[in-house]
Amino acid sequence: MKRIEKIEKFFKEVYIIDYSDCKEAEMIGLVTELKKQVVGEGRPILILSVFNDRCYITPKFMRHAEQQTREALHLIEKQAMVGLSETKKIILKGYNLLFRKNIKTFDNREEAMAYLLDENTTDKDGC
Repeated sequence: MKRIEKIEKFFKEVYIIDYSDCKEAEMIGLVTELKKQVVGEGRPILILSVFNDRCYITPKFMRHAEQQTREALHLIEKQAMVGLSETKKIILKGYNLLFRKNIKTFDNREEAMAYLLDENTTDKDGC
């Protein structure tokens, strides 16, 4: 299974990063690899992050994600997330405040992709 996938749709590039079932070290590696790919592209992109109940957002992962985000922030046009528990949604609110972002959370990939691609939908949570 590919953990990072790039798709092009409607002349937009969407990176899908799947953290499902990952341990901390693998999540850190994925966010580092995503940053390399985004910076390598050098143009605005969209990101969909996928989580589940078997992956945990640890303080170490958050510090690493914050550092990597700072280096690629200027290239991230929009972000959406699926599979977040209520606890992870609270962490996302803090992340949004820290980076002055508006990352949205959705119940499923279809809703998230519609938001990212501007397909006449409204966001579910508006985190």
